[in-house]
Amino acid sequence: MCEFISFGEFNKKYFFILGSITVRLIIIFIYGVTPYLTPNDTIYIFGFKSSFFSHPLISYCFQYFSMILGGIILHIIYTCKNKSAKNITEEESVDEDKDKIFNNINSEGIILKEMNKIEEMNDKKYIKRIFLIFAVYFFSQIANNSLNQLGFNRVKFWSLESIFLYIFSKQILNKIMYKHQKTSILAMIICCTLIYLANSLLPYDNKDCSNLPDVKKKECQIINQTVYNDITNKLGWYFIPIIIIIYLLGMIGNSFSTVSTKWLMDIKYITFSRILLYIGVVGFVCSLIVLFTFSNIPCESDDLDNNICRFKYEGQNFYDNYKILGQIAVDPNIVSNLYKDIFIIIPLFVISSFLHIFFELLIIVNLDPFYLIPIDCVIYFIIEIVIYIKTYSISNKYANIKFALQLLSNGFSIFLLGIYLEIIELHFWNLDLFLRRFIIKREIKDKNCALIKDDNDDVEVKSDDQASIIN
Repeated sequence: MCEFISFGEFNKKYFFILGSITVRLIIIFIYGVTPYLTPNDTIYIFGFKSSFFSHPLISYCFQYFSMILGGIILHIIYTCKNKSAKNITEEESVDEDKDKIFNNINSEGIILKEMNKIEEMNDKKYIKRIFLIFAVYFFSQIANNSLNQLGFNRVKFWSLESIFLYIFSKQILNKIMYKHQKTSILAMIICCTLIYLANSLLPYDNKDCSNLPDVKKKECQIINQTVYNDITNKLGWYFIPIIIIIYLLGMIGNSFSTVSTKWLMDIKYITFSRILLYIGVVGFVCSLIVLFTFSNIPCESDDLDNNICRFKYEGQNFYDNYKILGQIAVDPNIVSNLYKDIFIIIPLFVISSFLHIFFELLIIVNLDPFYLIPIDCVIYFIIEIVIYIKTYSISNKYANIKFALQLLSNGFSIFLLGIYLEIIELHFWNLDLFLRRFIIKREIKDKNCALIKDDNDDVEVKSDDQASIIN
């Protein structure tokens, strides 16, 4: 078997992936995971719904504020580390010769000054582009997450995001894609998109709901419809292409901002801590603007009131409204869990939100933006298993087929992206010819051959010189 397929070399930086998966799962279960067969029974991390993070726009404010705090802390650590490194260099060079002392201090000072100058120049030069990149990132995230929370993620053909990642990587980073990468990406796009399309056309059940009581009847009708019926009933059939286009635009924006972030750090030498600060500041400002806007614009459509604008304030429905937070302290249903919410859920969410972006940036700069796609697949693979275990006792053949298709889609994408990222190696049809480790081996071999050839040429020249001297 190892003759045809094997695992690539282990990289310690893969632990960033494990960290990203862990904190993402924590954030998802803070928001709540709703099983498809029991739409009124949501799973929360501590068993209750958070009063703060049930508000989508308020949660964004917390999320990006955590990045500002984290970015400031990391920037202070980075600055102190540079100063201490410079002081240690100067102290160690005290006992050396005067010329050496001058050269060391001078070179260290020049390097630090030049790096600071480059960072400051690039910050000023690319400030508009930096704002554009992270504004696009913010609105891409808010579009995707908002539609996901409404239950429309079954029309998000996520496998197409690899196309946009490749296009932007080629245009911005001049990335070259080799045979094994092209093959794996093409196979994933075709297979996973077809599986996902088939899955979206199936309901979770097909039973008769007519004789059930009102509450059970409504739940039964939700389960019996496909995602396209769901969108049509909630918003109208014409929203189906609109939602698909919004998802595609979100994937394009996310791909652009991810690749551009790597460009800022790798090519323009903008530090990790400053990137975190920029993401936090841009996201926090945009979150406040959007929150204040939606808090003062009530929904007028009945369909929007029931399905999208779920927060009621002074007899009107809003998509989100910060003024509702004032009612938390007087609501007896909320007060019982209020202290847990403030002292456990909020700190956990703030830390997890910071670590989420922290690990994503580490993956982008140390590995590759393409690693973010299999991370999503692993997360949804785990969530699908949790949901299936939770609802196994009431499962049916339709739910089982959809569960199998979901696992097949996510599992197949993990395998194929593992080939792209060289975690899995295929040793047939010359698919291993351009693997990174084999390219490095060939380069070393060529260098050694060149050195041996140079040594032989030197020996021949010396022997010719010696012969001429003797003559």
